[in-house]
Amino acid sequence: MPKNLRSFVWYFLKSHRWALVVFAIVTIVWSIELSLSPYLLKMVIDGVIRTAASPDQMLAVIILPAILYPCMSIVINLNFRMFDYTCLKIFPKIRADIVTSMFEYLSKHSHRYFAQHFSGNLSKKIFDLYSGIEPIIQIPNTNFIPVTIATILASVVMYSVHPIFCAVLSLWTVFFVSISYTLSKRSEALSYALSETDNQLGGNVVDSISNMISAKIFSNTRYEKTLISDAAIKLIDKDRKLQMHMLKTFFVQGLMVTTLSASMMVGLVYGRLHNWVSVGDFALVLNLSGYIIMNVWNVGKEMIRFSKEVGKCKQALNIISEPHEIQELPNAVPLILKQGNIKFEKVDFTYADNRSLFNELSVEIIAGQKVGLVGYSGGGKSTFVKLLLRLHDVNSGRILIDDQDIKTVSKDSLRNQIGFIPQDTELFHRSVFDNIRYGRLEASEKEIIAASKKAHCHEFIEQLPEGYQSLVGERGIKLSGGQKQRIAIARAILKNAPILLLDEATSALDSVTERYIQESLHAMMENKTTIVIAHRLSTLSEMDRILFFKNGKIIEDGSFETLLKIPDGHFKCLWEMQAGGFIPDMPFPERAE
Repeated sequence: MPKNLRSFVWYFLKSHRWALVVFAIVTIVWSIELSLSPYLLKMVIDGVIRTAASPDQMLAVIILPAILYPCMSIVINLNFRMFDYTCLKIFPKIRADIVTSMFEYLSKHSHRYFAQHFSGNLSKKIFDLYSGIEPIIQIPNTNFIPVTIATILASVVMYSVHPIFCAVLSLWTVFFVSISYTLSKRSEALSYALSETDNQLGGNVVDSISNMISAKIFSNTRYEKTLISDAAIKLIDKDRKLQMHMLKTFFVQGLMVTTLSASMMVGLVYGRLHNWVSVGDFALVLNLSGYIIMNVWNVGKEMIRFSKEVGKCKQALNIISEPHEIQELPNAVPLILKQGNIKFEKVDFTYADNRSLFNELSVEIIAGQKVGLVGYSGGGKSTFVKLLLRLHDVNSGRILIDDQDIKTVSKDSLRNQIGFIPQDTELFHRSVFDNIRYGRLEASEKEIIAASKKAHCHEFIEQLPEGYQSLVGERGIKLSGGQKQRIAIARAILKNAPILLLDEATSALDSVTERYIQESLHAMMENKTTIVIAHRLSTLSEMDRILFFKNGKIIEDGSFETLLKIPDGHFKCLWEMQAGGFIPDMPFPERAE
């Protein structure tokens, strides 16, 4: 993905090279018409005055320019409709390509990237690029280039009247464009800053709305309003700075336009008094000056708009086009799973803030083995699973599945072989049916219902207003925690991957439902390599093996019964002091080391 805006625009425009040819034709025709129409009018006026004494000669003198003058209107109308048709053909496709390409690139970012950015802001950045691409392409082709050519042609035409008019127009145009360009660069910087502040406000709004239940429960809606209000005040300040700069810019441009109009009028009156300007010349210079002033003035305004769009799109591109933290090798091959043997080989891992977690961690999980991960918060259990899913990359060492380094295989093929049931279930704002089918998109309705029954969610789904077609709300807000967890379990059952990862998959269930689902989970674990992160030690009793994590190290490794027999063992201590079936977040003081 291109990292700078110019390359980004060309990346999406290069497949529409024919459109550039059309834009060039439109530009040339419009530029010629801008100077030719006033010149034809001059010919008509001068012809009428010159043949006033001989009416019979008048028609022969003015017939050609008189016919060509209205014909130019027809030509220019067809010219612009050709331009509109070209835009109609290419811009919807370019915008659609931007959305899909940006989403594809965004989806390859690491777990850490999404943890650092508001999801609402990222979607806004995609649509900033979506909406900004058209004016960034159009403005140069409808303003900058044609007006530049037209001004050059107008200077040549004015030279035929008197060199002074050519000199005045040329010098004024150079001065006007230089001043406008300088002011527009400041607009670009202010627009970039405004976009950053708008980004923060949008993130705060999305964050507050997403957590509105918490805000209500803690009676903190006013606090959330204050946070949003503070961000909005910053946005107002940035916006006013940009608007004030634009106001000053337009004022300066207005003064310059007045200067040109006055200069041309003085020159024409003086020339007419001294008989080196004809009546037709008078009309030509006034009309041509008016056209040029109007279009150059519009260029000045569009230059400001162009700079705003450029600043906004640059800011969006800088965020989205960050290099991918987890790179897939160009020659990555599909993971070929034979048994499901997992091996961590001298793995080092450090967080982004330079906190070290794993240091030469080595452990092997035999294919088909059911392994429980236990330990205090921050010990490394979740990171262990995320490294296996390659949501993070190791700093050194290797993670092997059936002797294949997961860095050398494609990420999709790796994750296709792993079923994952998280503790915090994330659901799409789609139907229940679609959320379950997400485990295997090609699954039939019969298979989806069968998986739902095994996960004991078929009963409550049938009671929903529209059954399996009921929408679950954003992130599944219409469902209870237990219902969402059962849908996640159904999704994993449907996927039926040979490696299974469970992060306390039944923590949100009542005891009766949990007992039934545990039976389904045990059946699903058969002949699968299974890793279970446990917060309730009772769920570990049927594991073949338990790994106890503490500060990034595996300090105990053995079966449930074996670990309970270790005098003063960490697992035994937890088992004895666990209240209500849950593991304390931190060791008790006497167990601290």
